Amino acid sequence: MSGRFSRGLAVANGSLDVFRANPRLAVLPLCSLLLVGSGFAVATGVALHYGLVASLLTNDLVKYAAIFVGLALSSSLGTFFNAAVAHCAFRYFDGEEPTVEEGLRAAWRARRAIAVWAVTSATLGTVLYILDDKFGFLGSAARLVFDIAWSLLTFFVVPVIVVEDTADIRTILRESGETFKETWGESVTASLGVSVVTLPLLLVGGACLAIAYLTLTGPIAWLLGGTGLLLVVIGIVTSQVLGMVARVALYEYATDDRRVGPFEDRDPAEVFPDSS
Repeated sequence: MSGRFSRGLAVANGSLDVFRANPRLAVLPLCSLLLVGSGFAVATGVALHYGLVASLLTNDLVKYAAIFVGLALSSSLGTFFNAAVAHCAFRYFDGEEPTVEEGLRAAWRARRAIAVWAVTSATLGTVLYILDDKFGFLGSAARLVFDIAWSLLTFFVVPVIVVEDTADIRTILRESGETFKETWGESVTASLGVSVVTLPLLLVGGACLAIAYLTLTGPIAWLLGGTGLLLVVIGIVTSQVLGMVARVALYEYATDDRRVGPFEDRDPAEVFPDSS
């Protein structure tokens, strides 16, 4: 376990080096956060203004429709900006100087695939929510199993969308699943390493927000709350960039046998000796 932990940290640190070399990549997940947050804020305001909150709580059709729209919105925006980060990572690993504008243009070119993926993801998410909502423990268990399987199957969806010029969801899922199958040990360990690096920021930021909201008042509460919010945002942004950089590096290794980024100066077979 300690070996896997240290190897995960090595991947996270290698991804962090790429982030340090391209700090402007932080703009992309930050834009995603702002747009998703703004969208939900507007939707909440509309629901309150037109008295739709009661319908959301009592009318299943309205509730499930709202869940689908929310999932589709967050998935489309998240995938769009992650695709921009992935494109920049691919460019950097090719020895070029990526820019935010190039990343956004690449994501826009893949907009059809991103839209198809967002609808597919939102549909499955809504169906799983309905199962959980209607079938009690069995529904919750089924949702848990499907959530885990889906997250593994779709681990490389964003790099596939960036590289493959297709909006065929079966092709996207097949390519993602096959890549994960070849690199499952590396993928799990890389995710663990990124979590270890970013989780402290999220925990400390969340604690600051909770303390400021529950126990403090006045300027001190605002200062501590603002600090907590900043730490949470930094944690989320860092996690998104590091995770995408690691996935692109793994994708390059799995598809082209190229050692880039976290693997540039080491053999993945040595970094992950227990993977298949």
